[in-house]
This record gives sequence, structure tokens and C-alpha cells, in this order.
Amino acid sequence: MPATPAPPAVAMVPEEFAVLLACLATVADPRFARGTVHPLPGVLGLSVLGLMAGCRSLSAISRFGQVHPEVLGPLGLRRSPSVATLSRLLGRVAVADVRAALRAFAGRLLAGRGAAASAAVAAVDGKTLRGVREDGTPLHVLQIFAHRGALALDQAVASPLQGEVEATQTWLATVAEAFPGLRVLTGDAIFAERNLCAAIVADGRAYLVRLKKTR
Repeated sequence: MPATPAPPAVAMVPEEFAVLLACLATVADPRFARGTVHPLPGVLGLSVLGLMAGCRSLSAISRFGQVHPEVLGPLGLRRSPSVATLSRLLGRVAVADVRAALRAFAGRLLAGRGAAASAAVAAVDGKTLRGVREDGTPLHVLQIFAHRGALALDQAVASPLQGEVEATQTWLATVAEAFPGLRVLTGDAIFAERNLCAAIVADGRAYLVRLKKTR
């Protein structure tokens, strides 16, 4: 039986590793310091890189660290955490804290890459995540993606269709200030909703919605 190909490495310069760790260091560590083997920012960083490389399970993330030892040093890890360690630790951290840290990382990454990677125009879109379930139901999220920066700025749990519109309004009200350069939101026809469009304009931004032609 042929071996499963190893996930590819992620292209990040050393400075970006440092920024990722600095942002993830803001996440509260639920463990006692005594006896801690793997630093939390490193474990979270490895998980992020593994997901970026297409890993779909904790075992794949652990293996990613094993087959790409070059990422362990910059993450402050001596070895790749086991599946049991990943499961135990990731299950105890606050999701909201990790989300905020990654949002900060996206902002700093774009700022460091200059104007060519701006977040002036971002797309909103709802996606059902493959292989990810919450209470037995496939997890559906709203994703916000910078066009020119080619980078996901944030994502939030949302119910399909109308729930995506509501999640966008909530995101504008509570999170959009994290990306002060954001000027235009784009989306498909589901986002052509009066209250949402009014909220975008009231927030000093513009929208571009693609409508489908009907016969």
C-alpha cells in the first residue's frame, strides 16, 4: 500500500513566525507552568500551520511537525506534540481568544507586507467545513477574505443563508475596526439585504454585491 504523501510545508519567513508566536502568546494557557513540556503558542502555531498545509486531523497535524522539523525550532518546540497532547490542550483553550489572536496576526501580516497586500477590499462568504462538526452538525462559518492580500482576515460561526447576513452585520459591529483599512465588502446575491447594506454604508464603507440574472 503506498504511503500517504506528507503535507507540504508552509511558506513563512522567520519574521512571520515571530509575529505568529507573539499573537498566540496572548491566549491564556490553562495549564500549571510546572511540568509543562510544550509551550502553548508553539502548539497553537503548529496547529495553524498544519491546517494551512491541508491537515484534516490531529494525527495529521502531529505528523506535519514530524516530517517538517524545520518549523519546530521557530515555534519553540523541541518535538512535535502527540495526538493525545494536541487533543487535551486544544480542547481547553478559549476559542474566542485564539480567534482574536489570529485576527491580530492577519492584521500585522498584512501591515508587514505593505500596500500590495492590503485589506481595502474583502469578500464575505459562507462555507460548510468538511469533516468539522459541532454537536453532530456540520460546522458552517462566515469567512472574510482580503482580495489583494490573499489572506483570510477572520471567520465566525453562522447558520447557512440568512445566518450569513446576520453574522456579517455582527462582524461589522464588533470586529471590523480591527482592520481600519477595510473600505469595500463584496459578496454574492445573499448579501443584497437592505439592513446589511445600510449598516455597511453607515459604517463608512461600500459594498459590491453580485446579483444573478433571472429569466
